[in-house]
Amino acid sequence: MDFVDRIASNTPVPAGGAAVANCFCMAVALVYKVAIFEAARNVQTSSVGVNLVELRKELEILLRDAEKLVDEDSEAYLNFSRSRREGDTVQMKQHFNAIIEVSMKIMEKSDVAYEWIRQLHQFAPHRMNTHLLVASELLMGAINGTVHIVRDNLESIEVFEKRDNYLNRISELHESYIQRHREIMEIISNKSE
Repeated sequence: MDFVDRIASNTPVPAGGAAVANCFCMAVALVYKVAIFEAARNVQTSSVGVNLVELRKELEILLRDAEKLVDEDSEAYLNFSRSRREGDTVQMKQHFNAIIEVSMKIMEKSDVAYEWIRQLHQFAPHRMNTHLLVASELLMGAINGTVHIVRDNLESIEVFEKRDNYLNRISELHESYIQRHREIMEIISNKSE
């Protein structure tokens, strides 16, 4: 059964968090694709090719990390649900933190992916801009989805001050990613003209 079929099934996971992680994964895969093409095209002709080969290696690590996040999200949610059913509040807190941690990793790694897009656009020819633009939009979708998931999960925190601190932090991060997205889109769009 493929990922889409699993999401569309009558099971609790994968669901929204895994879908967000998968969206992030697709964005990184597109950036990786551009790096592969450009590294192969430039490796013999300039120092750019050598840099792109290194970039490709780093993107490959990011891609593997992204793939892991899809499974980590589902695992964290299932562990949280199990500990909640069992009434184990200590485990519940740990598993809740794991859910938030996966979401935060997606946001942090999205920022890394935006930086790779920024670097790649300098070398990539016009025909590759579409891949970078789509990757940017997918990253923003993953970030927006992550914000929804984190906010929803934070509703269960009963200590209002702690919850408000988390919500303020996630709002600040979200605003900074929105700005980053705008900057990247402007850079790539200007290159396209």
